[in-house]
Amino acid sequence: MGRILLVGSKSERTAQIKKILEFIGHSVLLNEFGNFAESIYSKKPDIAIIDLTQQKDTIGTWYQVKTVIEESHTPTLVIISEDHVRDIELMTGIEDFILYPFDNRELEIRIKLILKRHEVIDTGDVIKTGNLAIYTNKYEVTVDGWSVVLTLKEYELLKYLATHRGRVFTREALLDEIWGYDYYGGTRTVDVHIGRLRTKIETGDYSYIKTVRGVGYMWTEEYD
Repeated sequence: MGRILLVGSKSERTAQIKKILEFIGHSVLLNEFGNFAESIYSKKPDIAIIDLTQQKDTIGTWYQVKTVIEESHTPTLVIISEDHVRDIELMTGIEDFILYPFDNRELEIRIKLILKRHEVIDTGDVIKTGNLAIYTNKYEVTVDGWSVVLTLKEYELLKYLATHRGRVFTREALLDEIWGYDYYGGTRTVDVHIGRLRTKIETGDYSYIKTVRGVGYMWTEEYD
C-alpha cells in the first residue's frame, strides 16, 4: 500500500479519515494546512490527500497548498463536501477528487488508480534490514517506507555499518573509512554522527547501532 500525507484541519472528521486510510492498509502521516510543506519535501509521500470538507473557503484553501503540491510533483486526491462540489470547476491542478461522505471502497480504488499512474519501477540496488531500506542508486533512505533526510556523511556512515553488520568498528576506523586519513577532526565527530543517525532511523521498534563499550560501534538488528 502507499505512504499517504493527509492534510486537513484539526478535527474529528480528518482524524476519522486517517483511521479509514490506515484500516485500508496505508501508512498515514497527518499534517495541518499550516505545516504540511516540510513533510511533502522531507517525507516524500506517494500521494497527498487534501481534506477540504471542513473549509469554508475551499477554493482559497486549495490555492494555498497548490504551489507546494505542484513544485513537489506529489500526486493528489482532494476530498470535498457535496455542498462545495461546484467549486471543483474553479480549482485547477487537481488530479482527482472524491465527495464526502464517501464509500470506503471507492476511496480505496481511487487511491490505487493514482498510485498506479505514478508507479516507479526501481531496478537499482537496495539494502533492507528491519523497517529500514537504503537505496544505493539514488542515495535515499526510508524508515517504514518514509524518506529520511540524511547528510552525505550520515548516509555514508549508515551504508558502511549496514553492509558490515555484526562487525565492531573503532571510532578511529570509522573516521578513516568515512572521512579519510587526511581528516584532522577528532573521533568525537563519529559520536556526533552516530547520535544523529540514531535519532533519524531508530524511530520505530528497531535499534540498529549498538555501542560496544570501550571499543566503538557495530550494526545489529534488535527488535524492541
